[in-house]
Amino acid sequence: MEDNLEFLFAGFAVFWAGLFVYLLLLQMRLRSLQSEVETLEERLAEYEGVAPTPQPATPEPPASATAAPTSES
Repeated sequence: MEDNLEFLFAGFAVFWAGLFVYLLLLQMRLRSLQSEVETLEERLAEYEGVAPTPQPATPEPPASATAAPTSES
């Protein structure tokens, strides 16, 4: 029975080591992709002639709020 515990421990150790390596590789890939996206955004901004970080569009007020009041006499 104690021999089986050694295999169980070894199995868990291999699993956690593999998971750690996988997450490390995933993190490296994520950083690479983020860097590539930033580079592409900068190139696109240069091509379009705009600022690298676009400002969010402001919503326009409804037409009824901007319409001039009419007098009915």
